[in-house]
Amino acid sequence: MKQLAWHPTAGNAQAYQLVIVRQTEQKQRLSHASFGQKQVQAASVVFVVCADLKKAQDSYGDHGRSLYCIQDTAAFTQNILLTACSLGLGTCWIGAFEEETVKKVVNAPEDMCPVAMISVGYSAESPSQRPRRLPSEFVHQETF
Repeated sequence: MKQLAWHPTAGNAQAYQLVIVRQTEQKQRLSHASFGQKQVQAASVVFVVCADLKKAQDSYGDHGRSLYCIQDTAAFTQNILLTACSLGLGTCWIGAFEEETVKKVVNAPEDMCPVAMISVGYSAESPSQRPRRLPSEFVHQETF
């Protein structure tokens, strides 16, 4: 787990928390909170990545609370995805969920904001790569 925390954060505030969910009942509740996404319930483990709004606010004011902590949790989430992939595990970054329900399921304090859930397990299938845009469609030199 140590390597997961080695990503940059705004001012090194590290304004994030991670809840690891393994219990079947909690995963079922998280699946319901994520509008019935079945992979949440089927996963071996679900990570709930939360922004620590108070820590972000204390470090950078409103901008820390509204932006920097979101950027920090996104970098943290990406590290989890890459680490899991390097271990041969399948993952899914889940951003569509009822925030208040997830907070209740993981008993999050008031100043914690669930930003992402990640279902992790061994993939039952190997889907083909989805089409991606070419860099020429989104990379610009100096200006748009």
